[in-house]
Amino acid sequence: MKMESTHERPASLYDNLRPGGSLHSSGALSVGNLTTVGTNNSPYHPSVPMDRLKSPSQANCLSTTVPQNIAAPAISGRHTPTRNSLRHSRMIVLSRNGTVPRKYLPPILYHHKLAKGLAGLQTLVGAAVVTVSSWIYIYSPSLSFRDIPFWSGLPLLLSGLLGLLLLCCCRKDYPGYPLSCCVFSFKATSLTVSVIAGVACFCAVMFAVIHLLSLQKMVCEAELDVCICRTNNTSYLEERPYPDLSCPEVENMLTLLLITSASVNCLGGILVAWYLYLHWSSRYSYVYSQVRTNEINRPMVITNKL
Repeated sequence: MKMESTHERPASLYDNLRPGGSLHSSGALSVGNLTTVGTNNSPYHPSVPMDRLKSPSQANCLSTTVPQNIAAPAISGRHTPTRNSLRHSRMIVLSRNGTVPRKYLPPILYHHKLAKGLAGLQTLVGAAVVTVSSWIYIYSPSLSFRDIPFWSGLPLLLSGLLGLLLLCCCRKDYPGYPLSCCVFSFKATSLTVSVIAGVACFCAVMFAVIHLLSLQKMVCEAELDVCICRTNNTSYLEERPYPDLSCPEVENMLTLLLITSASVNCLGGILVAWYLYLHWSSRYSYVYSQVRTNEINRPMVITNKL
């Protein structure tokens, strides 16, 4: 029974090394049968001599349809850098120099890309407000100071420039560490200018809207080459002289300029308010939490005040 079970399986190394080669008559011969290979009259490999004194190997008995690569891989030379290898290189540089490269330092704000976009838009809108103010002053220099919003456009332009400098040139020393003295002073200056710009923009919107509403309630008449607008209400008499403009220009061009000034200042005020909200929400910017596995295990949020 033992021999019959042996005939039913492929010949192994030990079967090939057995004296007499009892498995030659069966069809279960492996490709590298050493006894068959060693026989000079073998119909399979008649020209291959056999040296029984050499150490036997099972490499030639490998009978499989899967290609085998037994060559040693070349591990020397350059390799493709991976995330772990780059991190290891940075750790080596940090351990030698003791300083973190600037590009790896955390930014001032958590949503720094959005804040940069808002600061850039503040700069553009501030330039637009200054342009509209210059146009109003050239068109009608006799208007009051509050109707020519230079005082809102310049702070808005300065706020955008300071915000770009703060976000592009300043970094934190390390997550969780307080800001350095210079960075904190520059940030405080930028936020102060932003608050002033926001208040000035909303005040300019209010003054322009009041002027527009008063023009809607007035009737303009030309007297001695001067356009004078008066209210129809007898209980409350108000008049506005426009010596540099005619009555059609007051009703058309000046109204359009005031609407443009109010719109641009309102947009600038919204941008400044959004920018200040990003600074306020970045008090707890770096959040560390557990991984939520189920409904019962709620994540525990731990924040570090920056």
